[in-house]
Amino acid sequence: MRRTLAVMLSAFAFFGCFWGVFAVLLADISRVLELSPGPLGVALFVGALASIAAMASLGWTSDVLGRRLFIILSAAVFGLGVAALAFAGSYGALIAALVVLYASSGLYDVGINAAAVDVERAAGRRIMAYFHAAFSAGGFFGAVSAGILLSAGVRYEFVYLLVLIPLASMMAAVAATSFPSSVGQSEDSAPAVGRYSLFMSGPLLLVAAIATLGLLSEGEMEHWSGIYLRETLGLSALVGGSGVAVFFGAMAVGRLGAAWAIQSFGNRTTLLFAGSLTALGMTTSLATTGPFLVVAGFLFVGLALSAVVPIAFSMAGDLAPEKAGAAISVVTTLGYGGFLMGPVIVGGLAEVFGLRFALATISVAGAAIFFLSLRMKRA
Repeated sequence: MRRTLAVMLSAFAFFGCFWGVFAVLLADISRVLELSPGPLGVALFVGALASIAAMASLGWTSDVLGRRLFIILSAAVFGLGVAALAFAGSYGALIAALVVLYASSGLYDVGINAAAVDVERAAGRRIMAYFHAAFSAGGFFGAVSAGILLSAGVRYEFVYLLVLIPLASMMAAVAATSFPSSVGQSEDSAPAVGRYSLFMSGPLLLVAAIATLGLLSEGEMEHWSGIYLRETLGLSALVGGSGVAVFFGAMAVGRLGAAWAIQSFGNRTTLLFAGSLTALGMTTSLATTGPFLVVAGFLFVGLALSAVVPIAFSMAGDLAPEKAGAAISVVTTLGYGGFLMGPVIVGGLAEVFGLRFALATISVAGAAIFFLSLRMKRA
């Protein structure tokens, strides 16, 4: 179990590392291809559609193929997407790369979270927050590393290719690891019948809605915070990367403490606090142009959002323990749709009203998390 736990932590850490790198380098891709927020948002929208379609149609196969094979296959295609992104020299090539990248990353996300639910149940205690803390720690490392490499004169294409090294190592580790079976069934015999009926479950949809708002906010921060710091506020690549890293670092620290908060105060109270702090932190960041206050606001947003997704995935597994992969697929399809659609919404709003106004949607999402969480006890 210890080896499986370590491998799962590395799988989440790699995923976060890539998105940390991506958050910093998105400004470079936008500059090289001469894209304003609108066209960039359209490209992200196409990728979002591919990801949502992939998760909705194929996410359930993590219960049929088994966690190990599912993660390896999705990671392999994910690597192709990363390489394609590095060599994207035109707008069309960028869109094609994002389709492959986002579709495979969505499936990879389903796989590692379904496996995490199995590991959590086998361990007999709440440890989902630690997996997501590993994701955020990886994001911190990726953002800082990308900022340092760019400041040292390394081309952004080469930084992307460097991501393939930890990806290959992670895939080898997963291939050599055994995973616990889903509750009440073996991994290679999970029933597919009834998986779509989960999309009609009221309690599961409420959890999915909260996850969607949390991931929408995370997606907007991960995709646009670097551009906001580097382009709108005119900060250097190192400072811009550090601001993104502060968000990821706060997420990591918050998720390490989230397990304690959830055990002490429960899911509902923790989510109420998370929603209100998200709204307050983002409003603070957007109300000033001072780098210190902006980054401080990012820190509070990261701390606030840190517990939202772990709670959602754990609750999804509790609601359908015999079909954890399918339940996770529902939450991930809708939630990850928010993660991908959020940046698209920001891109469209920023094209018309400016990026500062567009990022205010995170404050609105925080308030919505607060009000939806009030209904959790009833659900």
